[in-house]
Amino acid sequence: MSMNADLADRIKGLIAEHFGIDLSKLTPETEIASFGIDSLAMIEFMFQMEEKFNVRMADSRAPLVTVADVVAEIERAVREQQPAQA
Repeated sequence: MSMNADLADRIKGLIAEHFGIDLSKLTPETEIASFGIDSLAMIEFMFQMEEKFNVRMADSRAPLVTVADVVAEIERAVREQQPAQA
């Protein structure tokens, strides 16, 4: 499994744990709102992810509609935080 796949699985697990969702119901296409999660709850979750991964999310990001959107945003922030490869 690649680092991105490992990170994606970890993020999906964190979403499931944080919101009390059965992990098997989370696919990349799953819409976050389908579980009754509103934008405020999502913002709070993303702040927690900033702390957990020690990253800074973009202030003007695209709406986080699906699980894939959330994973992509966190992966982007982690990638930007890593030192450039020589």
